[in-house]
Amino acid sequence: MIYDKIENLSVYFDSNSKFARVESVLKDFLKNPFDSGKIEIDGDNMWCNVAKYDIEDNTPIKYEAHKEYADVQIMVDGEENIGWASFNECKITEDFKEGCDIAFMDAPNGQLFALRKGYFMVFFPEDAHAPCRKSENADFAHKLVFKVKL
Repeated sequence: MIYDKIENLSVYFDSNSKFARVESVLKDFLKNPFDSGKIEIDGDNMWCNVAKYDIEDNTPIKYEAHKEYADVQIMVDGEENIGWASFNECKITEDFKEGCDIAFMDAPNGQLFALRKGYFMVFFPEDAHAPCRKSENADFAHKLVFKVKL
């Protein structure tokens, strides 16, 4: 997992061709933002989901993980908590299915991180994560979730 400010994206992504386009797509988005939809970038290799939503009271935490894609989650406005746990310490409740890059799990050792405006997180296959958790500081989120094929 990577957790840092948006201004530091280039530290992580400039030398990695798979992630290099994230920063330029983000800059384009910030010039012409919109509430929700999909940004097509490179077919199945990379795309971005844009979402703006209210965060209601927290339901039980359900962690997820991916085998083929990394998630780059960038908060452009609002705030949410995101749970993180090592995939190897989780108990799978719904395993990966053919043609689907998501499994669900319980994470007894999970930790919550506040994803605030101006910050980003990257989740790799070894990172179980539980997005969309209510924070103390905001009840809405407007974020970009890039899916980057590894």
